[in-house]
Amino acid sequence: MFANESTWGKKMHHLPAAPESDSPPSCVFQPALRHLLAALGLCLCLAVTTSGAAEGHHTVRSGQSLARIARRYHVAVASLAAANGLRRNASLRPGQRLVIPDRGVIYVGPGQTLGGIARANDVSVSDLMRANRLRRDTVLSVGRRLVLPGQDTARAMDAAAARWGRPRRAGRVTLYRIATRETLRMTLLDSRRRVRRSAMRRLTQFLRHRGDGERHRPDPGLVRLLVRVSDHFGGRRMVIVSGFRPAGGYTRETSRHTQGRAVDLRISGVPLTVLRDYLRSLDGTGVGYYPNSHFVHLDTRDHSGHWTDYSRPGEAPNYGPRRGRRGEDSATDHSPTDHGPTDHSPTDHSATPEGATRTE
Repeated sequence: MFANESTWGKKMHHLPAAPESDSPPSCVFQPALRHLLAALGLCLCLAVTTSGAAEGHHTVRSGQSLARIARRYHVAVASLAAANGLRRNASLRPGQRLVIPDRGVIYVGPGQTLGGIARANDVSVSDLMRANRLRRDTVLSVGRRLVLPGQDTARAMDAAAARWGRPRRAGRVTLYRIATRETLRMTLLDSRRRVRRSAMRRLTQFLRHRGDGERHRPDPGLVRLLVRVSDHFGGRRMVIVSGFRPAGGYTRETSRHTQGRAVDLRISGVPLTVLRDYLRSLDGTGVGYYPNSHFVHLDTRDHSGHWTDYSRPGEAPNYGPRRGRRGEDSATDHSPTDHGPTDHSPTDHSATPEGATRTE
């Protein structure tokens, strides 16, 4: 229980002197020991509770149905039934223990196909196949576990929460725009992970071009990425350096900024390298690391790509020397087909401190 006996012995010297009584000296330590054991017991209880939540279990109470339980945990009835080997209209008995699918995980129900599952969850068939290493002709068996693309499982979120803290409200993001000094706080997705209409309207306005105010609807895949990144880092404030930009200057017509599919950002309290490495772990993303301009570029794409640009604010892109396969900046980091040297206007390479006055 204790680190070592010598440490416990040192602590003994600081305890108050034993009262004059018939009780042996050891009874002096019993109150402190009882408090310590109680604290340890509480920690163990909390650990068990947390583990159970991560596993996703629910004990049925009288009057509950699969549909009611599914609504409570924001999962599909078909997925909940398949995860437990039940029919959708199965009757439940009090005390029955059900498996609740992890966030980002579904279980295949009778008659479901890849196309139907993709449509129901607002993802593409190709992304769903890639996330689960499936072929298009794969026959799905009832009860098969599938991971939805663009989402972290509960276990992954628990691991992130251990370092960054758990968001107060999953799915709620806080965005700060340097150019306009605007802050946007809202829930972007509904219970089925679809972009809310009100959120799309506000994001379109929030990510507008800072020059003439031109707007472009952000890609739904980019919106889901922002939610995923926010939740992973405990809901911390995400600072948006650049959103939508029309072609011109260093921004080519093929830039994903012109299509509403890219943002440049950093996160308060998170090192750029940590943000970069997490974004690179996500499928279907383009990730540009700008160490001297203090942001990371994120976009949605069919095939992932990443690069490093060493330019400073106001400078032309500088992809630096290629340092070999084992270096941080390998040849694949600088492939011009990933982003092109004219994707970022030098005016977007902002190193201005967050909230500081700047000339646009």
